[in-house]
Amino acid sequence: MLNKSEVVELDSGLIMENFMVNNGTACRFVSVVTKTPVVKIKAANPWNAGAKTESGLYKISQKIGVVNANYNLSVRNRIADKLGVDLSSVEYTGGKSSYIHIMTNDGKPSCVLVKASNPNDGVFYLQYFPHKSFHNTYVNETGETVLTEDVKPWLYVEKERPSFKPCVIAPKFSNILKLKATGVIFETPEFEEAEAILAQ
Repeated sequence: MLNKSEVVELDSGLIMENFMVNNGTACRFVSVVTKTPVVKIKAANPWNAGAKTESGLYKISQKIGVVNANYNLSVRNRIADKLGVDLSSVEYTGGKSSYIHIMTNDGKPSCVLVKASNPNDGVFYLQYFPHKSFHNTYVNETGETVLTEDVKPWLYVEKERPSFKPCVIAPKFSNILKLKATGVIFETPEFEEAEAILAQ
């Protein structure tokens, strides 16, 4: 049973961001619950959701994954494995990223990101390599569950990711309702509502 004293109640996302920067650069498993506005959706959808608004329809997800993974090394490992060659014989240079890593106190890139196009806007993102998704639930503006089959016709078909590239996402810290890492659990006031929805 979880001792509630181990749970850090958040009134500011900066606490979570600072923890992730100061937690070091070791590759580790982290679980998250996120509530993200759906923006990649066709116009005229019933929820008035889309790229021009961050309201209308949200996706609540519970995932376990990895932070501080080396993306380029992961790609090289997958290519070497697929081709049956030594890792040392595989070279890979990633494309230009839309994000910049916040550096740790010892000058290493952390898993906390800012947008390269506007690094001083005060919005921080978590570089996250999802391993497994346990729940994905859509909710509307009032918190009512929306069936996935009702949402699916409005979503764009996603491009297939090359098998040698790992899945990596960058949720805003402001969209993370719960984060569990290294024995510390961070929860926002909205987490209990999301937990109830995921339990349905």
